[in-house]
Amino acid sequence: MLNELSIHSLSQKLDKKEKKIVESLYGYKNLSQKFAVYSPFKVTYGEALSILSSDPSCINYLNSVAFPLEQENWERGEVTLTDPPMGTPSDMMEWSFKVLEENSIAAVDASTIEHNLHQNLLYSYTQVGVYWRKAGKCYSNSLGDLKIGDELYAPAMRPRMFDGVDYQKWNWELTVTLLKESFEEYLPFIMFLDESLSIPYAQSYTRDRQSYLLNSLKDYIRELDEMGIIPVSVYHSLDRGLINLGLKCSTCKGTRRCSDCLTKPSEEELLFRNLSDKLFLIEVLKVNYSRTPYFRPINPVIAKDFNKLELDLVAFYLRIDESILRIEFPYKYLESGEVVEKVHKAVVADSILTKGYPYTLMNAHEFAVLSSRDRNTVNELVHRKALELSRKYGVDLTLKLTRKGELKRKGIA
Repeated sequence: MLNELSIHSLSQKLDKKEKKIVESLYGYKNLSQKFAVYSPFKVTYGEALSILSSDPSCINYLNSVAFPLEQENWERGEVTLTDPPMGTPSDMMEWSFKVLEENSIAAVDASTIEHNLHQNLLYSYTQVGVYWRKAGKCYSNSLGDLKIGDELYAPAMRPRMFDGVDYQKWNWELTVTLLKESFEEYLPFIMFLDESLSIPYAQSYTRDRQSYLLNSLKDYIRELDEMGIIPVSVYHSLDRGLINLGLKCSTCKGTRRCSDCLTKPSEEELLFRNLSDKLFLIEVLKVNYSRTPYFRPINPVIAKDFNKLELDLVAFYLRIDESILRIEFPYKYLESGEVVEKVHKAVVADSILTKGYPYTLMNAHEFAVLSSRDRNTVNELVHRKALELSRKYGVDLTLKLTRKGELKRKGIA
């Protein structure tokens, strides 16, 4: 807990580090400007493909790399809408209304109370919320589910407690159930997800857990597709796929391979090691509501090499006011025509009101989130049920906590 003395001490430390704070903020801006000479958009589409294809080792070494797809716009770096919103706020709202007349959109979010090993009764509760809108119409609903005891042991050769992958799968399955029960009359639509379809976070998982998560995600995407739903990730990202592409094409020409730098990274790599795509793109996407050329996101979880993909996706970055959002969706939709323009417009139309983040995602979060009060309510309901069953069966089935568990529940530990 922060007491008054701790707060005062922190303020003093911040005052002493004023120079360091300013240096850090200016440092990122300077790095972005320095990186301009290594921009992936200064390399031709054909040259980028040739360099990447000649060195598959870069996938595992770089962890993330952008594989160019949009040949006609690649060297432009910035692609604007053919009919962007402009004029007065009312003009922009009218533009948004027209886009939403052509396309209905939805968003989903989830919130979970994970099991607590400091309790003698294991239980978990999760809730998903979906918000749908079209021009002048909206609908929302949420759905919760409870698991107790051995329901929190995942099916396997050996019993294994639920982990993050199992919770993710549970949320996806619950989302599909909610969509089928409450949203069938609103189909088809684009559905925004506040998570990455390219699952780069899974690189720290074991290969077994990666495979399980990947198969669960494929099932989720397939079920959404069967319902006529296009899943589109819209989120703030620290990915470096474009940065890595730029460095690879600028500093590794000729016979140089990523495997050559395993023990000694290049000077450029060390210089830009903390630079993310979104910081670099602030200098590239000058026009509001513009996007980058689209590319295929590649990382070791979803790709063995550039020709063997476990999950084939399309991605691009989009500027909304001062925000740089990353957009991802399955590659199969690219074959259906103007899907990039359609998704581009949908994200912009849904973000005009909220200045940088989709309105539907904000509302889905409100319907899904479990506040501290909600979590206490769930804990209290489970505790009461345990007491009720104690009296009914004449045995001690009360919900006990270890001392550490009690402190955690009170927010002390």
